[in-house]
Amino acid sequence: MVPRIASLHKNKVLHIIGGTIGVLAAFVLFTDATLHTIAPVAVIFFTLILHDVIDESYDLPKGSKWIVYGGSIFAAGAYLVVTNLDTWVGGLLALAGLWFIFDGATVIRYESCQEETEHEYVSGLDDETGEVMFRLQTLNVVYQTLEEASEPQTAAEIATARGLTESRAESALGYLKSKGRVEEIGDQYHAKPPRWGKVTPIVEFLMWIPRRIFRPFHRVAASA
Repeated sequence: MVPRIASLHKNKVLHIIGGTIGVLAAFVLFTDATLHTIAPVAVIFFTLILHDVIDESYDLPKGSKWIVYGGSIFAAGAYLVVTNLDTWVGGLLALAGLWFIFDGATVIRYESCQEETEHEYVSGLDDETGEVMFRLQTLNVVYQTLEEASEPQTAAEIATARGLTESRAESALGYLKSKGRVEEIGDQYHAKPPRWGKVTPIVEFLMWIPRRIFRPFHRVAASA
């Protein structure tokens, strides 16, 4: 009995479920929210938790999470409409849910044969949070080194200056080059200034939004 209780105590899924229930209970107790109004949020949270549990056991196809997420959002939106809590918000949520379902379905059906292979620098990092943070930090350090340098640098020079292995520096440079952030000249690299200066992240995000919205439609069109 004791070992079984100890194993339950270490269960990650149970921690997430318990934490979610605690947060939702706090909303009901300390705000004007009721079980009636909190139900759509609870549906979304618990549906995603259920998906993650099943995914760990059966390795569901890429895109399935978007279908499940979209289904839960659609259900939450439909609930708001049917119960007259907020028809406009509910309608928008239902529409967004249908888009997520469509996106996930096209990922499963078409992406494996249409999308470009991920760069090796960012591939296989879904469950490795520490490694993701380290690689992001490495990208920033490498790019800053090139920005601050008065002349182009080699991967070996960057590695020495920043205490990295040369393979790490080369991999980061390769990724930055694929994103148009650095330019390679022989065996040397130099930083390319942001196209729109300090507002580049904002401009790139605004340009990304329509591309992301139409991506599932492009998958279908490309397969025709």
